[in-house]
Amino acid sequence: MEQIRLFALYFLIEFLAGSIMFSYLIGLILHKDIRRYGDGNPGGFNLWHAAGRVAGIIGSLLDFAKGALPLYFIAKNNIFGSVPLSILAIAPLLGHMFSPLLKGRGGKGVATTFGIWVALTNFQIAILFAIALILYPLVFHKGYEESPEYNALRVVGSFLFIGVFVYILYREFLLAWFLNALLLIYSHRRELSDIPIRLKERFLG
Repeated sequence: MEQIRLFALYFLIEFLAGSIMFSYLIGLILHKDIRRYGDGNPGGFNLWHAAGRVAGIIGSLLDFAKGALPLYFIAKNNIFGSVPLSILAIAPLLGHMFSPLLKGRGGKGVATTFGIWVALTNFQIAILFAIALILYPLVFHKGYEESPEYNALRVVGSFLFIGVFVYILYREFLLAWFLNALLLIYSHRRELSDIPIRLKERFLG
Protein backbone atom coordinates (compact mmCIF):
# COMPACT_ATOMS: atom_id res chain seq x y z
CA MET A 1 0.00 0.00 0.00
CA GLU A 2 2.83 2.34 0.86
CA GLN A 3 4.47 1.73 -2.52
CA ILE A 4 1.19 2.47 -4.32
CA ARG A 5 0.93 5.82 -2.50
CA LEU A 6 4.55 6.58 -3.35
CA PHE A 7 3.93 5.67 -7.00
CA ALA A 8 0.88 7.98 -7.11
CA LEU A 9 2.88 10.81 -5.52
CA TYR A 10 5.75 10.44 -7.99
CA PHE A 11 3.34 10.24 -10.91
CA LEU A 12 1.71 13.47 -9.79
CA ILE A 13 5.09 15.18 -9.37
CA GLU A 14 6.20 14.01 -12.82
CA PHE A 15 2.92 15.10 -14.42
CA LEU A 16 3.00 18.54 -12.80
CA ALA A 17 6.65 19.02 -13.75
CA GLY A 18 5.78 18.17 -17.35
CA SER A 19 2.80 20.52 -17.33
CA ILE A 20 4.98 23.60 -16.78
CA MET A 21 5.04 25.08 -20.29
CA PHE A 22 8.39 26.81 -20.13
CA SER A 23 8.50 27.91 -23.76
CA TYR A 24 5.02 29.41 -23.52
CA LEU A 25 5.90 31.22 -20.29
CA ILE A 26 9.17 32.56 -21.70
CA GLY A 27 7.19 33.81 -24.68
CA LEU A 28 4.79 35.66 -22.38
CA ILE A 29 7.72 37.26 -20.54
CA LEU A 30 8.96 38.46 -23.94
CA HIS A 31 5.44 39.63 -24.85
CA LYS A 32 4.97 36.88 -27.43
CA ASP A 33 2.11 34.40 -27.51
CA ILE A 34 3.93 31.61 -29.31
CA ARG A 35 0.65 29.85 -30.04
CA ARG A 36 0.10 32.52 -32.71
CA TYR A 37 3.24 31.47 -34.59
CA GLY A 38 3.94 28.57 -36.90
CA ASP A 39 1.70 25.60 -36.19
CA GLY A 40 0.58 27.02 -32.84
CA ASN A 41 2.63 24.52 -30.84
CA PRO A 42 3.60 26.01 -27.44
CA GLY A 43 7.09 24.50 -27.56
CA GLY A 44 10.68 25.52 -28.13
CA PHE A 45 10.49 25.45 -31.94
CA ASN A 46 7.75 28.07 -32.08
CA LEU A 47 9.48 30.08 -29.36
CA TRP A 48 12.52 30.13 -31.66
CA HIS A 49 10.34 31.55 -34.45
CA ALA A 50 8.63 34.06 -32.19
CA ALA A 51 11.48 35.31 -30.02
CA GLY A 52 14.75 34.17 -31.55
CA ARG A 53 17.31 31.40 -31.32
CA VAL A 54 18.49 31.99 -27.74
CA ALA A 55 14.96 31.96 -26.32
CA GLY A 56 14.13 28.85 -28.37
CA ILE A 57 17.18 26.96 -27.13
CA ILE A 58 16.44 27.88 -23.51
CA GLY A 59 12.82 26.77 -23.86
CA SER A 60 13.82 23.47 -25.47
CA LEU A 61 16.43 22.79 -22.78
CA LEU A 62 13.86 23.38 -20.04
CA ASP A 63 11.37 21.09 -21.79
CA PHE A 64 14.15 18.50 -21.98
CA ALA A 65 15.01 18.96 -18.29
CA LYS A 66 11.48 18.39 -17.05
CA GLY A 67 11.51 15.01 -18.78
CA ALA A 68 14.99 14.10 -17.55
CA LEU A 69 15.63 15.40 -14.03
CA PRO A 70 12.72 14.12 -11.89
CA LEU A 71 12.79 10.75 -13.66
CA TYR A 72 16.57 10.47 -13.25
CA PHE A 73 16.30 10.70 -9.46
CA ILE A 74 13.37 8.28 -9.35
CA ALA A 75 15.22 5.74 -11.51
CA LYS A 76 18.45 6.23 -9.55
CA ASN A 77 16.72 5.29 -6.28
CA ASN A 78 15.52 2.06 -7.94
CA ILE A 79 12.33 1.91 -5.88
CA PHE A 80 10.03 0.49 -8.57
CA GLY A 81 10.21 -2.30 -11.11
CA SER A 82 10.43 -1.70 -14.85
CA VAL A 83 6.66 -1.57 -15.47
CA PRO A 84 5.84 1.08 -12.83
CA LEU A 85 8.97 3.02 -13.85
CA SER A 86 7.87 2.91 -17.50
CA ILE A 87 4.50 4.40 -16.56
CA LEU A 88 6.18 7.08 -14.43
CA ALA A 89 8.46 7.88 -17.36
CA ILE A 90 5.48 8.87 -19.48
CA ALA A 91 3.93 11.15 -16.84
CA PRO A 92 5.94 14.30 -17.77
CA LEU A 93 5.04 13.74 -21.43
CA LEU A 94 1.36 13.55 -20.50
CA GLY A 95 1.75 16.74 -18.49
CA HIS A 96 3.44 18.47 -21.41
CA MET A 97 0.86 17.39 -23.98
CA PHE A 98 -2.21 17.94 -21.78
CA SER A 99 -1.07 20.83 -19.60
CA PRO A 100 -3.61 22.21 -17.11
CA LEU A 101 -1.82 25.54 -17.62
CA LEU A 102 -3.20 25.60 -21.18
CA LYS A 103 -6.56 24.01 -20.36
CA GLY A 104 -5.55 20.52 -21.39
CA ARG A 105 -3.57 21.49 -24.45
CA GLY A 106 0.19 21.37 -24.86
CA GLY A 107 3.22 20.72 -27.00
CA LYS A 108 4.31 17.88 -29.23
CA GLY A 109 6.75 16.44 -26.69
CA VAL A 110 9.94 15.90 -28.70
CA ALA A 111 12.32 17.66 -26.29
CA THR A 112 10.61 16.03 -23.30
CA THR A 113 10.93 12.64 -25.01
CA PHE A 114 14.69 13.17 -25.29
CA GLY A 115 14.81 13.94 -21.56
CA ILE A 116 12.89 10.80 -20.67
CA TRP A 117 15.26 8.52 -22.58
CA VAL A 118 18.35 10.23 -21.23
CA ALA A 119 17.09 9.46 -17.71
CA LEU A 120 16.00 5.89 -18.46
CA THR A 121 19.02 4.75 -20.50
CA ASN A 122 21.90 7.02 -19.53
CA PHE A 123 21.76 8.88 -22.88
CA GLN A 124 22.03 5.80 -25.11
CA ILE A 125 18.54 5.63 -26.63
CA ALA A 126 18.31 9.44 -26.73
CA ILE A 127 21.52 9.57 -28.77
CA LEU A 128 20.21 6.89 -31.14
CA PHE A 129 16.98 8.90 -31.53
CA ALA A 130 19.02 12.00 -32.41
CA ILE A 131 21.08 10.04 -34.95
CA ALA A 132 17.90 8.63 -36.50
CA LEU A 133 16.46 12.15 -36.84
CA ILE A 134 19.63 13.28 -38.62
CA LEU A 135 19.85 10.26 -40.92
CA TYR A 136 16.14 10.01 -41.75
CA PRO A 137 16.10 12.59 -44.58
CA LEU A 138 19.40 11.29 -45.96
CA VAL A 139 18.09 7.73 -46.16
CA PHE A 140 14.47 8.23 -47.13
CA HIS A 141 14.27 11.60 -48.82
CA LYS A 142 17.39 13.43 -49.94
CA GLY A 143 16.83 17.13 -50.50
CA TYR A 144 13.44 17.05 -48.79
CA GLU A 145 11.34 20.17 -48.48
CA GLU A 146 10.89 21.43 -44.93
CA SER A 147 7.24 21.18 -43.88
CA PRO A 148 5.20 20.37 -40.74
CA GLU A 149 4.02 17.17 -42.40
CA TYR A 150 7.48 15.92 -43.26
CA ASN A 151 8.88 16.89 -39.84
CA ALA A 152 6.08 14.93 -38.16
CA LEU A 153 6.85 11.88 -40.31
CA ARG A 154 10.54 12.28 -39.51
CA VAL A 155 9.97 12.42 -35.74
CA VAL A 156 7.49 9.55 -35.58
CA GLY A 157 9.38 7.40 -38.09
CA SER A 158 12.68 7.88 -36.26
CA PHE A 159 11.15 7.06 -32.89
CA LEU A 160 9.45 3.93 -34.22
CA PHE A 161 12.78 2.85 -35.70
CA ILE A 162 14.67 3.11 -32.40
CA GLY A 163 12.21 0.63 -30.93
CA VAL A 164 14.53 -2.00 -32.41
CA PHE A 165 17.35 -0.77 -30.16
CA VAL A 166 15.07 -0.50 -27.14
CA TYR A 167 14.16 -4.16 -27.69
CA ILE A 168 17.83 -5.18 -27.98
CA LEU A 169 19.36 -3.00 -25.27
CA TYR A 170 16.56 -2.10 -22.84
CA ARG A 171 13.79 -4.63 -23.28
CA GLU A 172 12.48 -3.81 -19.80
CA PHE A 173 11.46 -0.39 -21.12
CA LEU A 174 9.51 -1.56 -24.17
CA LEU A 175 6.29 -0.45 -22.48
CA ALA A 176 7.70 3.07 -22.03
CA TRP A 177 8.75 3.13 -25.70
CA PHE A 178 5.32 1.90 -26.84
CA LEU A 179 3.42 4.48 -24.78
CA ASN A 180 5.84 7.23 -25.85
CA ALA A 181 5.35 6.26 -29.50
CA LEU A 182 1.55 6.41 -29.16
CA LEU A 183 1.76 9.87 -27.60
CA LEU A 184 4.09 11.17 -30.34
CA ILE A 185 1.72 9.84 -33.00
CA TYR A 186 -1.17 11.53 -31.19
CA SER A 187 0.61 14.88 -30.83
CA HIS A 188 1.55 14.85 -34.55
CA ARG A 189 -1.77 13.43 -35.72
CA ARG A 190 -2.86 16.53 -37.62
CA GLU A 191 0.35 16.75 -39.65
CA LEU A 192 0.41 13.00 -40.29
CA SER A 193 -3.18 13.04 -41.51
CA ASP A 194 -2.30 15.84 -43.96
CA ILE A 195 0.45 13.81 -45.66
CA PRO A 196 -1.86 12.10 -48.22
CA ILE A 197 -3.29 15.52 -49.15
CA ARG A 198 0.19 17.01 -49.65
CA LEU A 199 1.27 14.00 -51.73
CA LYS A 200 -1.83 14.34 -53.89
CA GLU A 201 -1.15 18.06 -54.39
CA ARG A 202 2.48 17.38 -55.28
CA PHE A 203 2.01 14.55 -57.74
CA LEU A 204 -1.46 15.26 -59.18
CA GLY A 205 -1.50 19.01 -58.94
